[in-house]
Amino acid sequence: MINQIYNHPENYIKYIVIDIICIIAYNFVAKKSTKNNMVNKMDFYEYLMYRFGYNAPINVGDIRYGNYSRPWIFLKLKEMVDKEKIKRFDTGIYYIPEKMPWGDSILSARKIIEQRFISNGKEIYGYFAGLSLLNKAGLTTQMPNIIEVVTNNESTRVRDVKVGNQRVRARRARTEVFKDNVGTLQFLDLMNMISPSTLDETERLMLSKFIKNTDVTKDSVLLYAGIFPAKAMRNMVESGAIYELT
Repeated sequence: MINQIYNHPENYIKYIVIDIICIIAYNFVAKKSTKNNMVNKMDFYEYLMYRFGYNAPINVGDIRYGNYSRPWIFLKLKEMVDKEKIKRFDTGIYYIPEKMPWGDSILSARKIIEQRFISNGKEIYGYFAGLSLLNKAGLTTQMPNIIEVVTNNESTRVRDVKVGNQRVRARRARTEVFKDNVGTLQFLDLMNMISPSTLDETERLMLSKFIKNTDVTKDSVLLYAGIFPAKAMRNMVESGAIYELT
């Protein structure tokens, strides 16, 4: 093999690459195995704390605890609810409350909505729309009774659902939402809602700030403008927002 490497130097690089791949694969398997062993030694409550932590939605479908069956998991969840170690927020959704001076913490419906329709912390698959978007942009102080979202996780054009006591209007995204385009899609949705003639100077400044904070560019707007009504582009011109794009 030494002569083979000597006569063909390119083989040396090939063997080095193979060694590096093997080391990476070994470390990955070893790390995964160590993590699995650690999880297997935990009791069910410790696993939930490790996997989800305090005040985070625990969706039954996200629980992976050994080879235990779904009925067993539901039984253990009920036992822990009865012992007040966890709380049931809604059907199939639980959380671990944190002890506070005034009592147990309460899981907000907004956290559930964000996880279900907006982001799981790793991926982005939606955004808040309607009055929530206008509020985020600083164009209204009105708080919505119905929270509107645009999301990849909705198959129908629009549907009203309830998360706890909060009503949510979920709209199917016009195109797939992800990290690199969510700002542009939000901006175009905002342009589709505003009335340029009613914007005062403060609101125009807030709109300018929103554009800068979301990193919207002319190129990104042109890429997605075609999937929005012509009204969005018209409002963008009339409001002067087009001149804020780089």
